[in-house]
Amino acid sequence: MPRDLNKMRPSRNPHIGQSMRFALCTVMFASALSSLCLAQEWELGAAGGYGWNANPSINNPAGSIRSGFASKGAMSVVFGQNMYEHIGGEVRWLYQFGGPELRFQGVQANATGYSNLITYDVLFHVTNREARIRPFIAGGAGAKIYTGNQLRSVGLPVVGSAVLVPCTQVEPAISVGGGLKYRVARHGLLRLDFRTYMTPLPDRILRPTGLSRVHGWVYSFVPLGGLSFIF
Repeated sequence: MPRDLNKMRPSRNPHIGQSMRFALCTVMFASALSSLCLAQEWELGAAGGYGWNANPSINNPAGSIRSGFASKGAMSVVFGQNMYEHIGGEVRWLYQFGGPELRFQGVQANATGYSNLITYDVLFHVTNREARIRPFIAGGAGAKIYTGNQLRSVGLPVVGSAVLVPCTQVEPAISVGGGLKYRVARHGLLRLDFRTYMTPLPDRILRPTGLSRVHGWVYSFVPLGGLSFIF
């Protein structure tokens, strides 16, 4: 009789047990991945503003020549991630209108042109990610691509001082600033930024000649306002 009962018991299939463990592990992994994705908050936005440039000088025995790029309008695209409750990071592309120029004793030489800036910034938010208002400070680094094109006017009274050369030059950039994020909807942000970008003078575009030497960096002060989509 006991033998008959043993025959009636279902046999254990090792493949079924492995399948159940695999399915359980898959469900647990998917759940953890889903929670991780929900915890991450991404941001994609666009903004516009104006860039004021504090330009360096080119010094020579005859005097000091103001050199740099003209102050003009700017537009920007940003892609960021809030990795932690108060810390995030973002990649920003900034396009600024305005070409190179040289000024000395009321005489000016200039050209058409523009600049492209790409930076990565770390953001430190004052409030948590669920707050409606999130002030922040930011800092980072990247590269600025200066482009000088067609010459508009050429003529400096000092021979052997500096010349404008139509070309493109890449310079390292430092980014510092801050701003404010205001949540207007579940997936929408109104954003205000103020950034200062610092680079060496592009001396192949604004080229010193003779005994001339560059003194200082280019400082770009750029306030921006725009909208961002968070997901």
